[in-house]
Amino acid sequence: MDELQFKKTVAEKIAHYRKAAGLTQGALADKINYTDKSVSKWERAEGLPDVYVLSEMADIFGITLSELVNGEKSAATEKSVKKLSVKKKIIPLLSAGIVWLAAAVIFVGLEIAFDTFFKDVTIREWLVFIYAIPISFIVLTVFACIWHGMAARCLAVSGIVWGVFTSVILSVPVKKIYLTFIIAAIFQVMTILWFYMRYRSRLQKARDKETASEQNPEKN
Repeated sequence: MDELQFKKTVAEKIAHYRKAAGLTQGALADKINYTDKSVSKWERAEGLPDVYVLSEMADIFGITLSELVNGEKSAATEKSVKKLSVKKKIIPLLSAGIVWLAAAVIFVGLEIAFDTFFKDVTIREWLVFIYAIPISFIVLTVFACIWHGMAARCLAVSGIVWGVFTSVILSVPVKKIYLTFIIAAIFQVMTILWFYMRYRSRLQKARDKETASEQNPEKN
């Protein structure tokens, strides 16, 4: 296999496994700290990532480096990639569901306990579901940091911010407590700006890598 054919083979494999994993070029680029321009170039066989980047992509796809660069297609590998893609979607939702299940169990337990033993005591048992909101977003944030990009992480952290402030507003019987939503809005803006700065920083690093790669054509 000559160099051109090797590039074409790797290009086809990258595009194939990226799509099988349910990733866009931008999402893959975000995970390996490159730009979507680089991924597009690799998939057009106009360049070739170095071995370390290929290894990173193989880990993301849930396959071996050998499976990524050789020309053979394995049914078991295809199944493994699709299974990993499903896991990345289902596991976070199941984990968040466990939080809501625990909230439901606590709610029912409180209803039974206070109706049986503390009939004269009034509590707002339904607040357990409000508290479950920020907790479930904390769980989603963890998985977003492991498997997903900046956009998903920003959304998850935003959910924590609004969930916490909603819990405070509904729990504290203070006049005009709803005004704390102003603070929540400021936190939201700060969250977006922080993730935007991180995104710009990673994008600049990716561009620096591209520049270095162009200056060292033997790696392309």
